[in-house]
Amino acid sequence: MILVADIGGTRARLALAPSQGPFRLRALKVFKSASFRGLIPLLQTYLSDLRDLPQRGVLAVAGPVEGPRARLTNLGWQVDARKLKKTFGFPFHLLNDLEAAAYGILKIPRSQMERIKAGRPRGAVAAVMGVGTGLGEAFLYRDGPLVLPGEGGHTEYPADTEEEWGLYRFLRSLFGHVSLERVISGPGLSNVYRYLAGQEASPEEILAAAGKGEDLALSAIRLVVRALAREASSLVLKTLALSGVYLLGGLAQALRPWLLDEEFQRTFLAKGRLRGILEKVPIYLVTHPSPALLGATLYGRLPRVRSF
Repeated sequence: MILVADIGGTRARLALAPSQGPFRLRALKVFKSASFRGLIPLLQTYLSDLRDLPQRGVLAVAGPVEGPRARLTNLGWQVDARKLKKTFGFPFHLLNDLEAAAYGILKIPRSQMERIKAGRPRGAVAAVMGVGTGLGEAFLYRDGPLVLPGEGGHTEYPADTEEEWGLYRFLRSLFGHVSLERVISGPGLSNVYRYLAGQEASPEEILAAAGKGEDLALSAIRLVVRALAREASSLVLKTLALSGVYLLGGLAQALRPWLLDEEFQRTFLAKGRLRGILEKVPIYLVTHPSPALLGATLYGRLPRVRSF
């Protein structure tokens, strides 16, 4: 058995997966990440209810991974796979959460993907974006399979219109560096609304207000969706990810009505002379609840996996 986990800034999902055969998860449990002071107490809580220990662990974490070490950006947790092995007695491998989710794309049924932009997929490279507590990005090479993880969510927010430059200056006064994640994420939606309305609101409150037609909430969502569309097309062009764009995460699903709107598609295609390439690229909204767990399972079965 493989212990698989998806440790995000808001929730942590843990399960057991078979090392061969069908991809059926069991003993799935969901915890609030902030209820724990670190990863070890979280794993201790989960493993304490198991009769037998797994043979290995594959953990998808919301932050950059460097060999056996990782830092969960929005929790501040430091993780070392070697320390985990010493504590629990079996080896671990760490993956970025979007890296794991990108592997999971290969195992998600089509019934749990909605095509929100038509196209003619070509080649073996796809772009994957996770829009939730943060913004994650990765590229999937299907023929490996191989995933190239990245931290593109922490690159600069590219303001274009006067309104966006106003937002940029506002965010710079708060944070210094204005990353894409300060806009394209749940907290980012709150940042944008605060800029427009002069008051704070949670993503859930903003989405509820938008559902009632509240103008400032709708304007905040449009700014976020415009930034998402622009970044999605930039990702495609950077590696010619002509196989498609896959959008994952709780906020991406909550933004579905606006992703289906013509403005999203129009902004996605607004890349000047390369519009023709983007017209052929499909975009999918992934509705599977745990793509990173599927990806961690697939990764744990690959023969080249190195655990620590």
